[in-house]
Amino acid sequence: MKQQMALGSFIFGLSRNFAYSTLQRKSGGGWTNIDILTSKPKSSQTGQDLQGLIIGGKSMYAQAMDRLDELRALQALRVPLPLVDGIGRNWGLWRINNLTENQSLIIDDGTAMVIDWTVELAEFTHA
Repeated sequence: MKQQMALGSFIFGLSRNFAYSTLQRKSGGGWTNIDILTSKPKSSQTGQDLQGLIIGGKSMYAQAMDRLDELRALQALRVPLPLVDGIGRNWGLWRINNLTENQSLIIDDGTAMVIDWTVELAEFTHA
């Protein structure tokens, strides 16, 4: 089965009719500024920030609503999950920080015909 990415047991991809179309990756360098009253701020290194990912897409019909419920069930476990991309690269452990869905074109039984969604992940470390 082809996949774009697997987060724990959840698979993103066309094979499950839940593919993402955007992936934003954020890596902070751990720099902060300390304000100095009489000059420019002093740069200080506080350690590398956790990486973040925002995965987003547009899905259709009740199946998309079911997939988002699956992701919410994983989020409710409150445990870090392994993230593996479609070429087999292990990205390590990640936590689900936020799930956002915007439903539109809702029919009379409450089914959204179109759902724009995002999943916000943060790297998990053991310190």
